[in-house]
Amino acid sequence: MPYDIADSVPIAWDVRDAAGTSTTASTAVLTVTLPDGTTATPVVPAPSFAGQYRVTYIPTLEGRYEWRAVTTVPNTAYGDVFVVRGNVSPALLSLADAKAFLNIPGTASDDELREYLEAATEVVEGYIGPVVRRTYTSRVNGGRNVLILPHTQVLSVTAITSVSTGTTPVPLVNLSIDTEAGDVYLKYGGCFPYGAFDIAYTVGRSVMKANWTTAAKIIVKHMWSNKLGNLPSIQGDNPGYVVTGSGHLVPYQAIALLNLPSSAQPMVY
Repeated sequence: MPYDIADSVPIAWDVRDAAGTSTTASTAVLTVTLPDGTTATPVVPAPSFAGQYRVTYIPTLEGRYEWRAVTTVPNTAYGDVFVVRGNVSPALLSLADAKAFLNIPGTASDDELREYLEAATEVVEGYIGPVVRRTYTSRVNGGRNVLILPHTQVLSVTAITSVSTGTTPVPLVNLSIDTEAGDVYLKYGGCFPYGAFDIAYTVGRSVMKANWTTAAKIIVKHMWSNKLGNLPSIQGDNPGYVVTGSGHLVPYQAIALLNLPSSAQPMVY
């Protein structure tokens, strides 16, 4: 279950001696490895109960964390991981929308539902491209009339830097962006200078279509039903579910909604 930046992350482990009895060690050192590769060694308070070590860690970076605890007398070692979200949740739907759709009145499942919302967003974007606004930096090669970015739905380019010189080879005002394709051109034609460039850019969409949000709701409901053990049979007697080539189990209603044409023209059957 992901946590948020500045959230209180509980880190817990129990120490037992060779006989299996909970015991407080002579020393206990906790090392947390941050997403950027740096490490932190939070203070490990003395256990309130024999052998039960409890540390509250407050993360400052988005990403995957690793922690490892080592004790002496008895000599033991423990480890685990946790994930921290960015300051803005990368979800297409709000938590309130999901709870209303699932008829969940309480707050006990909020954190778990948020993770499902983020997962459903990834599935939706796998079909239609980026929806939630995000920023990326990618390396591309010049010497041609177009820079092809690895994402579609590019809203803006915020920086372009030459890898060899560290300078800006082309003024940003001279760039023309094909938002749908993720291609960048020069407004007045011609080719970009030779060399490798690091381009910082923003992707996403400013308008959320009803078929996208509805598809996301259907996917979340399906995952929630799976958690509750109510997953319908997929042995051929239920045509409402299909296994996609990527290995995801996605309700066909969601796939149909995501495959609707982007224009306003109705589909003809």
